[in-house]
This record gives sequence, structure tokens and C-alpha cells, in this order.
Amino acid sequence: MHDKAPARISDGMVAAYARDGVVCLRGVLEPAWIERMRRAVDRVTRSPGPMRESYYPDRPGDFFSEKFLWTVDDDFRAYVFESPIAAVAGRIMASAKVNLFYDHLLVKEPGTPSETEWHQDMNFWPFEGRQICSVWAPLDAVTRENGTLELVRGSHRWFDRPMARVPLFGDRAGQPTDTEDASAARVDDAPAQPDIEGHRADYDIVSWELEPGDVVVFQSLVVHYASGNPTSGRRRALSTRWLGDDMRYVPKSKMIQLIRDPGLRPGDAVDCELFPAVWRAAA
Repeated sequence: MHDKAPARISDGMVAAYARDGVVCLRGVLEPAWIERMRRAVDRVTRSPGPMRESYYPDRPGDFFSEKFLWTVDDDFRAYVFESPIAAVAGRIMASAKVNLFYDHLLVKEPGTPSETEWHQDMNFWPFEGRQICSVWAPLDAVTRENGTLELVRGSHRWFDRPMARVPLFGDRAGQPTDTEDASAARVDDAPAQPDIEGHRADYDIVSWELEPGDVVVFQSLVVHYASGNPTSGRRRALSTRWLGDDMRYVPKSKMIQLIRDPGLRPGDAVDCELFPAVWRAAA
């Protein structure tokens, strides 16, 4: 757990993340990591892992995801534990340590028009706290034409909890599961998420053209979107989700499917085998 955060992450970038909820960092991953993970993605594309989800199977193209690949694949495990990504999350969040929530592969194959609708990530995640982020790393060059992220700057400060919304992908995949715990935190009693796509001019939407090696770090209450990929090239992105010092495990009335039970009780700190501590700040 050595501090491998790039030295170029300045205090100003940390402040920008706290203010805006999102920051773009250039050249975080070396080309060797990009090539290694491209080969790994090609392998799991041919041989799906245990949590493959295909979105909009009735539409042209192929938009699919995989979760928790680090638990079954050596390359994805190395990416989590050996690349600079965990250190980037810890440094940007100003956290003393970071635990992994999960790794999330998102692939839009050529000729896939299906977008990722505007959403926050925290709705169906079993946690409470503010130090939680995603590090979104494209393995291909991305623009608005093939599905780079678009994010509403500052939207992590709209409310102190996620806004109510329906599940993504038209309920076809990624459906959160209902928990049997009657005391679980509700996910459908918050203010409704506004129609951002229909009123783009009303919001401070930011996006970046990214090269492989660049990353976007965003707080998990930030509302974000990605277009489809109607181009002739692939759009492969690996998003890792990270938990900081203040996070606690809180089951919700509808929850993301986990690969297995983490063995935590409501209110517990997140340290466990399924959510391992990956990085600690230098003393």
C-alpha cells in the first residue's frame, strides 16, 4: 500500500474536486497499463465473467458491462492493487486511506447508439458518506461522438443524498434488487432528478476529450451521462469505485447486486475482504 499518487496532483486539483465534484487528470496510466488492460478486456469479451450485463439487447450494437472482475481475473486484480488508480482516488478525496468498492468495465462496441442516461451512482449503493468516487479510465480515445463522460459540475452539492430516479437502461438490465430488510434506507423518497437532457442549457455540463491514460475522477453524487457510440471504433472504459475514510455500510431498500455478501452490519466501517483497503497515505 505505498503512495503511488502522481506528484502532479496539486492542492489546486484537490480543491477543484471538492468544489466541482469532478476533475480530469492527464497521463495517469502508463502505456503498458493500457495495453495490458486492453488485452484483459478482449479476453473477458470473449469469455464473460460472473457478472456480465448486456444493456438494450433489442437495439443495434452491443453495450455491456462486467463488475467485480478483480475477484476472478489476475489482470483486473493487478490494476486495482498495483496501478496508480487507488492512490489517485485517495489523494483527490483527501482521504487517509481508500477501500475498493468494485471495478466496473463498460464497453460500447462500434455502431452502438444506446446512451447511458443521466444518473447519479449512489442511488443503489449500500453506503453513506461523502468520500466516495469513481475513477473513469478510457482504454480508447473518447469524444462526445463515441461516449465520453458528460457531468453536471457541482451537482454533488445539490442534496446530501441521491435524488430519486428509475433504474437505468429502461429496466432491461442492471435492475437493483429489493432487500428483505424492512429497516433498510429508502431510495425512492428523495427529490426527483430533473430532466437534464431536455434542458441542457440550464446546467453547467462539462466534458473532456480523453486519450488512453487520462482519467476523470468524480464524486458519486455527481450527475453524469455518456452518449452512444455510433462510430466504427470501440469505446472501452474501466471505472473503479473507491471508498474513503467517512464511508459506512448502509443497506438500502433497493441495492446493486454484489458478487457476494460482504459480511457487514448496518453502520459498519467498510473494511472487509470484499471491500479491501488498497491505499494509505504516507505517514
